[in-house]
Formats: sequence, C-alpha cells, structure tokens
Amino acid sequence: MIRTEDCIPVGKIIKSHNLQGEVVIFTENDLLEEYAEEPVFISLEGAPVPFFIADEGISVRNRNTYIVKFDFVDTLEQAERLIGHEVLLPKNLFPEIEEDGEADVDIETLKEFEVEDERSGRTGRLLDVADYSGNVVFTIAIWDKEILLPFSEDYIKRIDFEEKKLIVFIPQEIIDLY
Repeated sequence: MIRTEDCIPVGKIIKSHNLQGEVVIFTENDLLEEYAEEPVFISLEGAPVPFFIADEGISVRNRNTYIVKFDFVDTLEQAERLIGHEVLLPKNLFPEIEEDGEADVDIETLKEFEVEDERSGRTGRLLDVADYSGNVVFTIAIWDKEILLPFSEDYIKRIDFEEKKLIVFIPQEIIDLY
C-alpha cells in the first residue's frame, strides 16, 4: 500500500502532447528517465495512482520537460484528465529516505473477492493482485471493464473476510481512464 506521504514529487503534468495520449511533464530532475521502468504515481483525488511508462514511452522535450506515454492512456481526452496533477515516485526507491511499512493482511487471499464501489453501489470481482516494487495494485472487473486500483486506505475502505467482500472507493478519474 502506498500513500502520498510515502512518495516524493518529481514533476507535474502540464499539457497533453498529441491525439495518442502523450503528456508533457515539467520536472527539474532526471528521475523520470532514471526510473522509467518503475511505476510512477499520479495524485488523483488526493491519493497516488500507479501509472506505467510505455516501452520507449519517454523522451526529452527540452531541458525541463519530457514527453511521456503511459500504458492505457491512449486518447487526448484521457491525457487531458491528467493535466495539472503531480507525478510522484515512491521514497523506497531512494534508500536515504526510505520509511518501512508492512501490510496488515495477506493480500493474495483477496483474489476472487466480490468488490463493491461505495460511491456507485456497483459490484464486480477482484481478478488479480500484483506487486510492483512493493506497490500492490488490484485488477478489478467492474462496469464491464477491467480497472487497476492501488491497494491503499484511500481506496480500500473495508475488507469483509467472512463475506469475501471488499468495499472500495473508485474515483471517477480512474473509471474514466478505462
């Protein structure tokens, strides 16, 4: 589970770049390029959401900006929803500022749990649990889509082991990406 306080800001999405969903990120460092294989996090509705830079999806635009293509952001409309949001990297990538933390549950046991979105009341199913460098992401089938949702107290509101059910909050911004 990753929280905003577990991350450091490395840039900000300042505009879209083309019709294929690329964005321009302003930064004063080269950390995006250095950690392009790691998921970056974009702060959406106050919580970090993981995004993966597509293969060969980062290029230098000028001294302080990069053109970045994220996996699953494929349209101008999707890219424009990200404008103005901070881009974050987990502190655990930087040993000198690492803070330890452990999950309270074995998240692998949650596969196939029913998922209920507390905002809409819609239900779905947890299909997969993936760990990307210590950042757990759920793949959830809901709204006739498969969406990725970080394992975070911002999104996971309650786990009912008896009924095998997760109560979650899925921000509209995440739904709109799919």
